[in-house]
Amino acid sequence: MVDTKSRDEINTKNQSPDIRRSFDSDFVVIGFFTPNYEPSASAFSKNLIEHRISHHLYARPVLGDSWYSQTRQKPTVLALARTDYPDRPLIFMDVDCTVRGDVSGILQSPGDLAMRTKGTALGSVRRALKPTTRVLLLRPTAGADAFVAAWEAGCQHAGKGDSAEAVLIEVMSDSPERYAVGTLPLTYAGIELHDAPVNAVIVHDSIHDQTRPAWALRRSAQRYFRAGRNAAFRLATGKTYDERYGKRGARSRPQ
Repeated sequence: MVDTKSRDEINTKNQSPDIRRSFDSDFVVIGFFTPNYEPSASAFSKNLIEHRISHHLYARPVLGDSWYSQTRQKPTVLALARTDYPDRPLIFMDVDCTVRGDVSGILQSPGDLAMRTKGTALGSVRRALKPTTRVLLLRPTAGADAFVAAWEAGCQHAGKGDSAEAVLIEVMSDSPERYAVGTLPLTYAGIELHDAPVNAVIVHDSIHDQTRPAWALRRSAQRYFRAGRNAAFRLATGKTYDERYGKRGARSRPQ
């Protein structure tokens, strides 16, 4: 059972300061931060202010003893925001996202809610779709509320090593006739900075991985492996691995 608390118990007045700012936007960007992420939340707020985007970043306590426990606070924050802004579309973003321009185009995404679903390799042949919620659009609909309630309930009964997105797979499988889930365009999906398309409006630069001692070593090893794989494929096929399989960041070579 997850170490968690009810919304009413946690959402006490003046427990810790939220970060918020209002402009004339038709939507509100929301997010949350635990005390160790407060500098990132402050920087994100300044980024949103530059683009005159209304936002509310909720100050939250640390729950449990793992990063996974913190991610499972996402649906609780969404439920709080639905109470605070019942008539407005909400755009959830992780606080290590960066906005580069006008994000209002995200509102054209279909569904009661919309998120990115990315392809994940399962062995050498099979692939699967995996939801990611670093950016999530939530509309003021009954379907969206049903989704949040189901996700929050799932997180409260999740295993210790389950992230919010692991729980989300079960929730999405229960969507028929309850809520419609759309997909976000890559430009608004918060793709990692080193993989994001050049026209990306919302990008992500993970601070979670950088807090791990092996982060720099892992990133270096990934770059080394990717360069070697591209070189091998170019020798064998005339194209790099990234070009052959349409990976972001691939560069076309003159013929």
